[in-house]
This record gives sequence, C-alpha cells and structure tokens, in this order.
Amino acid sequence: MKFKKYLILLILPLIFIFSGCKNNSVITASKNLSTYTIDIVYNDDHTLTCSQTVDYRNNTDTSLENIMFHLYPRSFRQGAKSSVISSLNYNKCYYNGVSFGDLQITKLSINNNEVEPEITGNDEDIVNVKLEKNLNPNEKLSIYFEYTVTIPNINHRFGYGDDTINLANFYPIACIYEDGEFVIDSYHYNGDPFYSEVANYNVNLKVPSNLVLATTGNIKNKNTDNNITTYNINALTVRDFAMILSDKFSIVSDKVGNTTVNYYYYNNQYPNEAIKASIDAVSTFNRLFGEYPYETLSVVESDFVHGGMEYPNLVLISDMVDVQSDYINVIIHEIAHQWWYGIVGNDEYKYGWLDEGLTEYSTILFYNENPEYNVNTSELIKNTTNSYVTFVEIYTKVFNTVDTSMNRKLNEYNNESEYVYIAYVKGMLLFDNLHELLGHKKFIKCLQVYFEDNKFKISTPNKLVNAFEKVAKCNLRDIIESWINGKVQILEIK
Repeated sequence: MKFKKYLILLILPLIFIFSGCKNNSVITASKNLSTYTIDIVYNDDHTLTCSQTVDYRNNTDTSLENIMFHLYPRSFRQGAKSSVISSLNYNKCYYNGVSFGDLQITKLSINNNEVEPEITGNDEDIVNVKLEKNLNPNEKLSIYFEYTVTIPNINHRFGYGDDTINLANFYPIACIYEDGEFVIDSYHYNGDPFYSEVANYNVNLKVPSNLVLATTGNIKNKNTDNNITTYNINALTVRDFAMILSDKFSIVSDKVGNTTVNYYYYNNQYPNEAIKASIDAVSTFNRLFGEYPYETLSVVESDFVHGGMEYPNLVLISDMVDVQSDYINVIIHEIAHQWWYGIVGNDEYKYGWLDEGLTEYSTILFYNENPEYNVNTSELIKNTTNSYVTFVEIYTKVFNTVDTSMNRKLNEYNNESEYVYIAYVKGMLLFDNLHELLGHKKFIKCLQVYFEDNKFKISTPNKLVNAFEKVAKCNLRDIIESWINGKVQILEIK
C-alpha cells in the first residue's frame, strides 16, 4: 500500500492527488484446513534458507489437476514488470538506493516425488504445481519446497531497514481457487494485493540471538545455543503468517480477557499510551463485533513507509508517524483489521473497500465508545465528506471525468490517491450512511451477524448485504449497490 493508513491523512491536500477457553473456535475451525510447516534460517546477508511442506487440502467442490502458489517476493526482483511502490514513495522506501529481493525455488516435490517447478503468472510470480493424479474434494496431498529468499533493503512490509527486518508475504502461499480457476493477481503498489484462505502454520526459525522476534501465532519453544536462537511457532486458523525481527526492541505487555497484547518499540516515547490504546481497541471491538479468538496480538513499531499494515495476530506501525495522536489512530485502525481482513477475509485486490472502509468506520465507532480520546467524530465525518466532495469536483475538472465505482481491482485505479478516496473515504462514508439509516443498536447487530456468519471464511459485498438485510429485515441492497456502483450523490456538509 502506498498511503498512510490513518484517518487524518484521508483528508489529503488536493495538490497531493495530482502528486472461555478463548480459542475453542480457532481449534474447531483449524480442522480440515491446509497446514504449512516451514523451517527458516535467517542469514547474515539478509537471506532466508527455507524448506516448506504444505499439506494441502482441497476444500473446493472441484477435482484439481494443479495447484498454484503466489511467490510475492519475486515482485521485488530486478526485472519485475511493475514496481512494488509508487513514484511518490520511491525515495522513502529505497533510502539507501534501489535494492532487490527475490524467491528462488531450488527443489519441489509432490508426495515425495521430485518435479520441475513451473514459474508462470503475469509477472513470473506464480509457481504452478501440476499433479500426476487429480486431487478430489476433501482429499489431501503433500507439496514440498526448498527455496531461498533475498530480502531487499526497503522500508516496506517485506524488506529490512535500519531498525527492523520485516518478513511478510515471504513464502509460497496457495492461491485461492474460485469460479473455476486460481486467482493469480500480481503484486500492486495500490492497497494490499493479497487474498488467501485461513490455514494452520508450524514454523521453526533460526536467527542470531541478538534479534527479538514478533510473530503471528504463539511461540511454543525458544532455545539458544552458540548465539543462535531457535523459535518454534504455532498458529492455527490464520489467513497468513508474518514476522518482524529487531535488535532494538523494547516490549511492554498487558492482557485483555484471554489475549496477551505485546507492544514492541524502539523509537516511540509514549509506550504506555500505545499499549493502553491497543488494549482499549481489543476490548472495544470484542464488545462491538465479536470476541477476538486468538491468544496473542503483537503491535510492532517498524521501518515501514506507510502508516501501518495488518497481519494475523500482528500489526506494523510505522516509525515515520511522528505525531502521537496519529500514531494511536494507526494502532486502532490496524487492530480493527484483525476483525475485517484477518478473521473475516475478503479479496483485497478486488474489494479493497470491503475491509478498508469498514476498518476506517470501526475507528469512528471506537472513538464514540471511548470519549476520553477526545475525537469529535461528527466533525471528522463532516470533514471527510467535504474532502471527498472536493476530490470529485477537482478530479472531474482536471480529467473531465471521475470513476467513483468501488468494485475495482487495484490495478484499475489511476493512482493511489484515487484508491484512498474510493476504498477508505467513500467506504467509510458508506458505513456511516448505513449507521444513520439503521440506528446504532441495529447497525451494531448487523456487524455482529456479519462477523459471526463469515469468520474464518471469505466475505464478498453480497455476503455483507445478506447479513445486513437479515438483521434489518428490509431491502438494503439497492442502497449499498448505489454506493458501490458510483450512483449515490454525496453532498457537501455545511
């Protein structure tokens, strides 16, 4: 993503535009999922040596003759077709000059039979695993990879900076099979170009012992020998897996219900405020939407060009956010993503507004529930509405037209500012409109039913409509679709 992920930056200067046992549900849902077992060695030259077994379960209703996997690090390689960052953020990301990453598969086998990897996709970023025998629904097979990952020197979700090593989207992950084919959309600098099913993970990591680890899942064992620390990590029913390493981390922790929240930092001067906001966010969203089902959540300050980024049980908070109130807002936004993206999944490439718009509006709900944060949400909605109206007016004057439809793929937006205004700003205003129409009590009930119906699954705009209509007992489809299709008229608030 190429923009700050907190509300205050959604009101952009227009010149920029044209520039119980809590985890019972987890344990139950973890059955009949694919399982990733990954052994990783982090090397001093910023590479990873990895072996990975995927016990892949065919949870489709189709007999599969092949399985495709995303190789996201290949989008960072020299010669990739499209940049992983926009020109606006180029110098901030490549602060030491351009640096390349990659993922090279050295061995591939299926049920212990070695095969030649077929690299394909729009940008040679997919490995196509052809099967000797079709895999029927509910059947499993074992796919084994050996590969080397080169980590670029870049302030990004995948890369290393001066303070942190960000290991996100670094391993082969199965593409979703949908509508008769695998979804193989390539990395794009707009938004979050990811789409994956929940799965189980067992990860063994070897790193120099001076590095502190923040990770998806639970650290089950930690052993140090000859200045090398080995971590054994287990994560059940998570949408993907990410880790952050640093030799500079300090940690503060607190607990809400059965969830331990850890805040990792090296630069922020107000760690107690950060951990309090994290606890308040989990507590508030537990109450509003449904209980966070995992035992841990790590909030991690990191080298990252944007405001923040979400992963299961782990969120990145950029050390470039230098105003404390904005920093707190990023924390709240990214923690809301644990519900909208992490637990309730969606195709972020095609329906970015579905998680981003709802996450942005969840921060509004947070501030309404926590008045001690002194955020005037009515004024915020007014300013955001007027900013959107001005965006449409000026965009139309400059380009003679503006597309305000929301169901667009990331590569169909003209620039990242257009994406921000449609996915974040307009998405947030859509949910504010529904809140106003339904009233607070019914609106919250709609979100709770939406969460319960779709947790650990993949949501779509249609499933959102279904959940809201089930509770509201009225036709909301026309209203929601008028927002999605760009037909709704949004007026300035005086």
